[in-house]
Amino acid sequence: MRFEVLGTPRAVDASGSRVPAGGRQHQVVLACLLAADGRTVTDGTLMETLWGHGPSNSKRVALRVLVHHLRRNLGTESIVRANGGYRMMLDGHQLDASEFVALVESAAHDEARGRLAEARRSYRKALRLWRAPEAYQGTADTELVRAAAEHLGEQRMIAFESCVDIELSFGLHRELCAELAALATENPLRERLQAQLMLALVRSDRRAEALTTYERTRRLLADELGADPGARLQQLHTAILRGPAQAGTPSAVSDAVRPMQLPAPPSIFVAREDELSILDSLHKKVGPGQRLCGAMVVTGAGGMGKTALVTHWARQHQRGFPGGQLYLDLDDGTPAAALARSLIDLGVAPDDVPQQAEARAAKLRTLLSSRTVLMVLDNVGTAEQARPFLPGSGDSLLVIVSRNRLDGLVAREGLHLLVLTPLPVEPATRLLSETAGMSEPAIGDVRTLVELCHGMPLALRIVGAHLRLGAQPGILVADLKDERTRIARLTTTDGDVSVHAVIALSYRRLATPDRQLLRRLGLSGAGAIPLGAAAALAGVTSGTVLIGLIGRLTAVNLVALEAGRISLHQLTRIFAREQGQLEDTSADRANAERRLLSWYGQATGEAQQRIRPTAGGPDGKGAPDPLHLFLPELPDTAAAVRWVDAESDTIIKMITEHAQGHPDLVWPLAAHMRGWLQRRANRDTWITVTERGIRAAAMAGSSTGEATLQGSLGVAHSLLLHRVEARAAYQRASALCQRNGDHAGLADVEASLGGMLVESGELDEALPPLLRARHSANLLNDPDLIFKVEHNLGLLHRRAGRQQEALDSYTSALAAADRSGNRDWLSASVHTNLGRLHFLRDNVDLAETHYDTAVRLARSTGDRMREAWALHGCSDVAAARRDVPAAVAAMQKAVTILETLGDRRLDEMRARLAELLSDGTAGQTTPDQ
Repeated sequence: MRFEVLGTPRAVDASGSRVPAGGRQHQVVLACLLAADGRTVTDGTLMETLWGHGPSNSKRVALRVLVHHLRRNLGTESIVRANGGYRMMLDGHQLDASEFVALVESAAHDEARGRLAEARRSYRKALRLWRAPEAYQGTADTELVRAAAEHLGEQRMIAFESCVDIELSFGLHRELCAELAALATENPLRERLQAQLMLALVRSDRRAEALTTYERTRRLLADELGADPGARLQQLHTAILRGPAQAGTPSAVSDAVRPMQLPAPPSIFVAREDELSILDSLHKKVGPGQRLCGAMVVTGAGGMGKTALVTHWARQHQRGFPGGQLYLDLDDGTPAAALARSLIDLGVAPDDVPQQAEARAAKLRTLLSSRTVLMVLDNVGTAEQARPFLPGSGDSLLVIVSRNRLDGLVAREGLHLLVLTPLPVEPATRLLSETAGMSEPAIGDVRTLVELCHGMPLALRIVGAHLRLGAQPGILVADLKDERTRIARLTTTDGDVSVHAVIALSYRRLATPDRQLLRRLGLSGAGAIPLGAAAALAGVTSGTVLIGLIGRLTAVNLVALEAGRISLHQLTRIFAREQGQLEDTSADRANAERRLLSWYGQATGEAQQRIRPTAGGPDGKGAPDPLHLFLPELPDTAAAVRWVDAESDTIIKMITEHAQGHPDLVWPLAAHMRGWLQRRANRDTWITVTERGIRAAAMAGSSTGEATLQGSLGVAHSLLLHRVEARAAYQRASALCQRNGDHAGLADVEASLGGMLVESGELDEALPPLLRARHSANLLNDPDLIFKVEHNLGLLHRRAGRQQEALDSYTSALAAADRSGNRDWLSASVHTNLGRLHFLRDNVDLAETHYDTAVRLARSTGDRMREAWALHGCSDVAAARRDVPAAVAAMQKAVTILETLGDRRLDEMRARLAELLSDGTAGQTTPDQ
C-alpha cells in the first residue's frame, strides 16, 4: 500500500489504483493519522477535529465506526489501537512525503559535494511527487495536519529554490522564467525566490521586468512588514541598474559591527562528540541553497550542560561567523527588549530602533540576511519568545538554549532539536577526574562517585570541585550513598552552584497538578515505570488527563516518555521524593503507594495467568480495579514474560520496600511472580522474594498466601538441592494446607516433596507422598496435578531402572499436559525426560526429536532453566554422533543460561563442557528434570 499526502490524502494499491478511504470524515481521520508519522493520535484529538469540543459516548461510537471503515478499506493491520487512541502502522507501506524528504536530503548531499547534475535530478524528482500546491489538501484545517502540511510546504519551497540555483548555474534561465514567475506570484514575500526570478529575467534580456519585480517586492515588504528588501535583493537591483548581470549573485556586504558576546566556555569540556557533530552539520548547511533551517533548539534538563556545550562549540567555530556572535539571556527581560538590544549590538542607532516588536524582528531579519552571525538565545521559556529571532534568509545561525523542548518550533518552523541526556560512565569519569585535577586512573570510591552523580555534568563538576578542594572520596561516597543527603551534598561550599536549586527552578515553574504528579513519581524507586503505574500513583482515572500531565512534564525535560514508560533522572526522582515529604501528608503518600502496588498486583496477576494459568493465586485479595489505566496488553505467554522481564526489578524492589508497610498488597504481588521466578530468575532472587512474600502474608494474616508461597519456596530450594530447607518449606506448606482444608494445595505439596526426594535418591521415601498425591489428583481430575505426579513418578521409575514403567508415567504426564492451560510449558519438561529415556535405550534419533521439541517449547514459554536442560540433552545427542562442534555449541548455550540462574547443575555442565573442549570423547550426562 502507498499513502500519498502531497496533495489530497489518498491510498494507492500495488497496481497503482486508488483505494477509496471513504467520505470526508474518513479522509480527515486518515490525514490526522498520517500527519502523526507513526505516533498515536488520541480519541480526544480525533473527536475534536471531527466534531468540535465536548467528547460524548455517541462521538466515541461514531469514531470507532469511522476507524472500522478505514481498516476495512485499507487493511486491518494498517491502523492499531494504542494508548487511548489510534496509530497508523507505516511499516511495510510507502509514504510519498517520506520519499520526498529522502530525495531532498540526497540532493542536498550531492549539492554539498559538487555533484550538481545528480542533485538537480533528485530535486526535480522530489518536486514531481507533488500533485497539488499544498500537502494534505482539503484536510489541513486541524493543528496537527496543518503543522505537517506547512512543514512539507516549506521543505518544498526550499527544495525548489535550491534546484533553481543549480539550474541558473547551468544557464537554464530562459526555461525557468515562466515557472519562477508563477511561484513568485504565489509567494511574494520570499526574497530568495524574487531574486531568482529577477536573475532569470535579466539574463533572458528582460531587464525591465526584472526591475519591475524588484519594485513590486519592495513596496510589498514596506506595506506589509515595514521593512526594506534584504541585502541580496538590493545588491542584485544595483547590479542590474549598473549594467549586464554577472553569472552569479552579488556577494554580501561587509559587516559594519562584529559583536563577540558569548560567555566564556568551560575550561574543562569532555565528550559530547555526537552533539558537537550535530551542531557542525547544521553549521555546514549554512549557505545559499544548502540549509533547511538556520536554527536549532538545544534542550535538556537543568544541569545537563546545554550552555557549556553551545559556548564550547561556538569558540571552536568563531571564525565561521565573521558577522559576530550575539548572546541574549531571555531570563533578563522581554523579547521586545532583547530584540532592541540585538539591533543596537549589530550597529543600529538607538534612535533608529523601531517601536513595535514586530518591526524590530523584521529589521533583525534584514540585518541577519546580509551577515553571517551566530545568535544564542539562552533560558528561553516558550516558542513565542524565540520566534521573533528566527533568521528569515541568509547564512546566520540561531541556537536556542532551553530547559523546555519547544516542540512548537520543531513542528511549525522545522527547527532542529538536540536533546542533551546524561553522560555515559566513561566520559562522566573523565569530567570528574579532570575537574578534580586527578592524573591517576579513577578507581574505587571515585568510580562510585561517578555512579552516584548519574551522568549529570553539573553534579560531576560539583563533586570534582569538592575533591580538588581536598574532600576525601570515601566521605563523599558515604554522604552521596544516602539518598536523604545526596541532593543537599551536591552543592558547592559557597552555595553558589547547587543541583537542588537547578531542579527546583524547573519545579517551581510547574502548575500545581504537574508538581503533584512529579512528587508521586518520586515515590517509585524505579528508573522507569509504565504509564498505568504513573496513573495509579497520581490517582488519575482519565487517560487524557494523564497524557496531558505527562506531556507537560516531558516538555520541560523533567520526565521522559518512551514506549509507554515514564522515566526520571535519578537526582530528579530523589528531589521529587524530598518535595513529597515536605508538601504531602504521610496518608497521601501511603495511599499513592497502595494504588501503585494495587496496579502492579493486577498487571502482574494478568501476566501470571499467561505464564501459569492454572497455578492458583491470592485468595480473593487484590481484586481487579476497573479504574486502573493502561494495563499491559498480554496476548500470549511470550508477551507476559517480556513484560515481567522489563518490570521485574521494579516489582522486586517494591516487595522489598513495602513488605512491612503494605503486607496485604505485597504478598499477592510475590505470589503472582512465582511463574516468572521459576522460569527466569536467579535462584537466590527467587528465594529472597518468596521469603519476603511469606513474611508479608503472615503479617496480613493470610494462611493461604503463606501456604502458596511456602510451596514455591520449597521448589526453589529443591532445584538447588537444599534438601533440609526444601523439606522444611514443604512441611510448613502442608500444615497450612491441612489447616485451610486445601486438598489440591496439599496434593501439590506432596507431589513436590516426592519429586525432591527422588532427586535426592530417597526413592522408597518418595513413593508414599507421590501415591497420595496421585490419588488426590485423580479425584480432583486436575490435569496439572496429574502431570506433576506422573512426571515425578516417571523420574522415580527411571532412577529405579524400571524403564517401561517410566515410559508409561511420562506418557500419562504428556496426556495430562495436553489437557492443561500450561500445556507447552509442562510438555517441555516431559519431552526432556523422554529424550533421556530414549537416549538410554540407544534410540538417538527419537531422543533428538524429544530434545528439539523441549528446546522449542521452553523458548516459546520463556523458561530458561528447561531450555538449558534440554540443550544439555541436545549436546549429548551431538556428541554421540561425533559432532563435537555442535555438542560444544549446545553445551555453551546451556552453561550461559544457567550462569544467570545459579542452577544446581551448573558445575556439572561446566565440567561436561570442559571435557568436550578437551577431547570430545567424554561420556554423556544428560540431566533429569
